[in-house]
Amino acid sequence: MHLERVVDVFLELARQLYYHGSNATEIEKYISDAALAYNLEVQIASIGTVIYLTVVDKKGKSITRIERIQNTSIDFNKLEQWENLIKKMISETPPISFVRDDILILKYEQNKIIRSMPINIIAVFIASFSFSFVFKGGFFEGIASGTVGTIVYLLTMRIKNKIFKDFMAGFLLHTLIKILSLYYSINPFPTLAGAVMVFVPGLLLTNGIMEIGDRNLVSGSSKLLEAIFVLGALVMGAGISAAFWR
Repeated sequence: MHLERVVDVFLELARQLYYHGSNATEIEKYISDAALAYNLEVQIASIGTVIYLTVVDKKGKSITRIERIQNTSIDFNKLEQWENLIKKMISETPPISFVRDDILILKYEQNKIIRSMPINIIAVFIASFSFSFVFKGGFFEGIASGTVGTIVYLLTMRIKNKIFKDFMAGFLLHTLIKILSLYYSINPFPTLAGAVMVFVPGLLLTNGIMEIGDRNLVSGSSKLLEAIFVLGALVMGAGISAAFWR
């Protein structure tokens, strides 16, 4: 088999796993198991936003690639499809050329899937509405939380920088809820808490802690630090808004 094509396939699989929300430990295990199925030696490290991959064939020839992942798009349904493709490689070991074809087909099919904006809006509303009850809010707090959370989600969805996005989200959430409280009798705390939960980087926190627990210290620490900064921006935005309303 052509080693360069093998490296391209493994790197593409690692890239897709990272892009759709897999953590470093899972990426490294999946790629290592796939390489083992093809009797290849592989060294892979997913560190922060960079994937390092070295593949060595039976003759000792090796190729090393480094890939930087600029952004992510968390989607567990798509992630499961990529994981299933790798599991198929491990169990059936199809020719690499067939795997390349499967990758192209899967990418084409996934690119055709257009996220429905109405579904996203409904999901954000339901999440904010539900979380407000967790924080002991009533029905009106839930409606207010869902409405404000949805509005802020739409206003900030085009912002690429995560820290600035969450800063603006925190500021706008608190500001809109304070405005609502001037006209309606609602409890601001559960209303704000419910809407805020939509913007909390839960997966980033979870992956960071899991990777540290698996001794992926550099990758886990970088993700945990990023999550802390994002959370800090969210709190700071709400805090600045609160200072304006005093």
